[in-house]
Amino acid sequence: METSRFIDHFSEIWNNSSDRLPAFTNTYSDAEKREREALFSTYTDRFRELRKEGNAGSIDTEKFFRGLRSVMKQIYDYTDESLELITNRAMIDASRDFYREARAFDSSLSREEIYQAMRNAWIMNGLQLLLGLPVRLTPSILAYSLLYPYSDNLLDGRAVPVTEKVVFSRRFESCLRGKGKMGNNPREQAIEALVEMICQEYPRDRFLEVHQSLLAIHRAQTHSLRLCGCGNPPSTGEILRIGFDKGGSSVLADGYLVAGHLSPEISRFFYGYGIWLQLSDDIQDLEEDLADGTLTLFSAPENRTSLPELTNRTFHFGRAVMEDIKCCKDGVSKEFGKVILKSIELMLLQAAGLSSRFFPPDYRHRLEEFSPLGFDYLLEARKKGNPSRMKLITSLIDEVV
Repeated sequence: METSRFIDHFSEIWNNSSDRLPAFTNTYSDAEKREREALFSTYTDRFRELRKEGNAGSIDTEKFFRGLRSVMKQIYDYTDESLELITNRAMIDASRDFYREARAFDSSLSREEIYQAMRNAWIMNGLQLLLGLPVRLTPSILAYSLLYPYSDNLLDGRAVPVTEKVVFSRRFESCLRGKGKMGNNPREQAIEALVEMICQEYPRDRFLEVHQSLLAIHRAQTHSLRLCGCGNPPSTGEILRIGFDKGGSSVLADGYLVAGHLSPEISRFFYGYGIWLQLSDDIQDLEEDLADGTLTLFSAPENRTSLPELTNRTFHFGRAVMEDIKCCKDGVSKEFGKVILKSIELMLLQAAGLSSRFFPPDYRHRLEEFSPLGFDYLLEARKKGNPSRMKLITSLIDEVV
């Protein structure tokens, strides 16, 4: 599957995006922030009490999610319509089923590894909504999402020698093509089993595009090894194209694995959505990437002094990408687009706002106007180990399963 046309298209959008801070719908006074911070603290304290009780069966999940919806509405200003989309029974059941099936597949997976995989499963459940499909766990959602802790982490890991990564990548590609086997170690046997799970749902002879999309993300992941110090150092332009392809190809494969077939318009939108998620992750992971020597648009030495401008451009780029969500299911795309936009922009605001080492105080101060929670409060909550709103959900699922 050739993705260069997508890279060219979204590179042009990126280059034409403004580097000025965009306008935001909501601003929050100091008094409003304090009120919301108190509510969030009360909720997280209550959650800890539930966990200390130690009796998973006593946790009323319906009551918990009603409370979560209330907090997301009162703190983060999600509408009732948006909350119905992301916290309805089907979404909750799909998350619970994923956790249960992941544990059944490999009981040695850590909670953090399952959370990493579940984040991708949530994206795929969201794509089911956008395509008008029933929201549920499928074999391919389970298998593709679980490939992340097994394969992606190995290819990204700094401790793994380059030669080992290259050999592993070749075996993995042969396995994806149905022309070879993985190694005999537990990790590679698990990967082979997950690929077979996808093939059972989408046979290669009937769903060529599905398997081409898997090869596309594998190719992008392999090329991204250059960002981790493998091979010749990439130029700034190459860093952009490699990062775009890694993020875009991932969500493009999500889409094919959810639907089997996609229209050209939806394929392009999913690819752009994946790029925006990748850019957002790169801002969140800035400190870690700098420590590891991983190159992204944000960690590259030549861009270190222009982080505010790059972050502003990321906001504008995402808004341009989201304009094309209208190619998805009528009646859902508009509301779910609001959810995506709000969620990613909140993540960007807080990621940059909490990175005091890398972003100047005046820029962080301007961003804080648009954050419902103060940055000092969020920093202190992080030190105390207070869970984010998404980790609250995964922790609850862990308790009740």
